[in-house]
Amino acid sequence: MNGDDAAEREWRRMRFMRNLVWIIPVGMVLGTGLFIGLGFLVSWLWSVTLVDIFRIKAISFWQAWGLILLSQILFKAHIQGRMGTGRRWQHGRHGRGMWGQRPAAETPPPGQEV
Repeated sequence: MNGDDAAEREWRRMRFMRNLVWIIPVGMVLGTGLFIGLGFLVSWLWSVTLVDIFRIKAISFWQAWGLILLSQILFKAHIQGRMGTGRRWQHGRHGRGMWGQRPAAETPPPGQEV
């Protein structure tokens, strides 16, 4: 390990520790604002679309958060890994393509079984 690397790492650690005094409160305020804003946004969107179109009853803030959590459970439950442009995404887990087919380089010629 290079001495300059260790000094740089220590300087960054000390700077981060010094900035924690304001990073934590700002993060808490932003997190709370995001929580409240997202709940009211979903509630408002429900009210302006579904109530007017289908005459469905308006929902409360906590019901909106219930819908957010339910949608997370339903729509993100079976996602494996992260989508990207890397080799793993292009060829799947075991050298298979995105839908289970083999990559073009490994496809056997017609009439030849694997």
